[in-house]
Amino acid sequence: MSRSPSVLIIRFGRLGDVVLTASATRAVRTALPDHRIDYVTHEAYAAVAALLPGVDRVIPAEPGGALASSRATQRGLDPSYELLVDLHGNIRSRALGALTRAGKRVRYRRDSLRRRILVRFKWGAGKGLPVWRRYLSALESAGIPVSAEAPRIEPPDGPPGGVIALAPGAGRETKRWPEERFAEVIREIHSRWRLPMVLIGSTGETQLLERIAAGTPTVPVRVMAGDPIPEVASVLCKCALLITNDSGLLHLSEAVGTPVIAIFGPTTPELGFAPSDKRSVLLTENLECSPCTLHGSDRCPVPERNHQCMRDLTVRAVLAELPRFLDGEGDLRGVQ
Repeated sequence: MSRSPSVLIIRFGRLGDVVLTASATRAVRTALPDHRIDYVTHEAYAAVAALLPGVDRVIPAEPGGALASSRATQRGLDPSYELLVDLHGNIRSRALGALTRAGKRVRYRRDSLRRRILVRFKWGAGKGLPVWRRYLSALESAGIPVSAEAPRIEPPDGPPGGVIALAPGAGRETKRWPEERFAEVIREIHSRWRLPMVLIGSTGETQLLERIAAGTPTVPVRVMAGDPIPEVASVLCKCALLITNDSGLLHLSEAVGTPVIAIFGPTTPELGFAPSDKRSVLLTENLECSPCTLHGSDRCPVPERNHQCMRDLTVRAVLAELPRFLDGEGDLRGVQ
């Protein structure tokens, strides 16, 4: 009995990194409809990888060093693959790829040099493709047809819509807009429009969400901290808008069809992680010191600025964008 042909896709990283591969997995499925698609990622993001279009099997990467982890993970893979797609391009993914038999291999180009030059010297502003588009470029180099469709996933069914979601967390401290500003936005939205709201974040952001909720004691706001990613995706799918920092929830929200108001400070669109939905809004102060890091940092690397890129971005600026998501009567557009 012959084994069906298969493809292996590798992407570690964080939530947004995995979500942004959705366009690539869809392209592989369209080009190779009879192939099984295996996807390797960190166990923490296996649930979101299972939502990616075209993925048949998710294989959680074993913990440990690059080589030990790769050898352990290899035991869950096919003996050989027709195509291996490395969408990470780091030591760990290369080690796993080296241990995997594949007829053809393709690797994502990280564009690290250009991005580091941008951070260090501020050369190349306004240039560079979004990360999800660079994933597609890797497939094109293997002769796989692609379309410039932004990442989309289909979440499980969720509750009724009409909610504004807020995601005040981020992977690094400097990428977080001050929590008191999020609390003020919640109070203002409730005062002006009486719209239901939900705070969303990871388990590690539980205290952050609870502090913000405690700062709005007269406003009924739901808190979702550490809920399973498929459940978060289903809630975001039914929301009309997400107000967020530069985080993985930005990309998850857009992937399920919900636009965002994205607040950027130490990172900039040229690094590849800007919103892709035409309805979305990106707010940034565009200071001459930005971008100051590739992925944010735990403290402002320009002490004399003292996180000015986020401090200068006002609550008024965020609230000024709300009317575009509302109809003439103050209801959310597109909500039944």
